[in-house]
Amino acid sequence: MIERDVVISAAALAHCVPGAELLLKRTDGGRITVARHSRADLSPCTFRHLVAQRPCPIATQVDTWLGGIVPGGALDHVVAGVYRSRYRWGERWFVASLNPSRVRTLFSNLDCDVQVADETTVTLTADLELGVVVVKLEVESGFSKEEIDGLALCAYANYLAEFAVSQAIHPSTDQISKRKE
Repeated sequence: MIERDVVISAAALAHCVPGAELLLKRTDGGRITVARHSRADLSPCTFRHLVAQRPCPIATQVDTWLGGIVPGGALDHVVAGVYRSRYRWGERWFVASLNPSRVRTLFSNLDCDVQVADETTVTLTADLELGVVVVKLEVESGFSKEEIDGLALCAYANYLAEFAVSQAIHPSTDQISKRKE
């Protein structure tokens, strides 16, 4: 089974990354292709919209019918929640569940390779319907794939640390009620 957060991230990435495709593996063995070409079952926009609509069964019961998501097309998984564009050398992507201003502050004090960080442009795309921010890191200079991946992983790790702190400080009401039981 798959968690809703994974589906939300996949929908946001498919919608933002040019040329991204997703293969949705259903629990019954079926497959659904999400892409911008004519052979796709769903467009990224339609998939994003369906995931965002809470009353829709695709959104509320996703863990009962969706067994896995495989990135494809221009979307290549690097590590953890970091993805790269197969066709744009310096682009790395990840999805954050913090507001854009908090995500922006993550990039002011990165403990990463300073040369790569100085050559990186950060673009944040807030998706209000999905409640996430898609982060694009773009390096124009001639750094190696490993150096760019390292910067993206460092930025993603900083995001995860900030997210963990925000969850510890502001737990959801669901978490509070579980502690009382």
